[in-house]
Amino acid sequence: MSIAHLLNMTADMKRPSPGYDDMGSVVYTLSTFSASHACRISTALPREVSVGPTEYAEANAVVYVTSDTSFARDDEVHHGSDVYTVLGVQKPSVPEMYTALICKVIEHGS
Repeated sequence: MSIAHLLNMTADMKRPSPGYDDMGSVVYTLSTFSASHACRISTALPREVSVGPTEYAEANAVVYVTSDTSFARDDEVHHGSDVYTVLGVQKPSVPEMYTALICKVIEHGS
């Protein structure tokens, strides 16, 4: 059973890549690894997130995506002028279901 019909928006998925500047400091640049990725963004947090691990303490949104793409902590979801930083990834227990990206909104555009 797929949830693709419930994914009602698209967003660009970006991943930070480390590099170095002229002084040897680490500089992270974002590169898009999935453009216009189907997703569903919810500001209602499930109970397992609101009472979950301490790394989810700042979570204020969940981005649901299909489970066919790999995501990691610190990835970013760019939807319009909103940017969500991934704090954690909850994998599905049932094959071909959704993956929940536990996120924090880091920027609201005007």
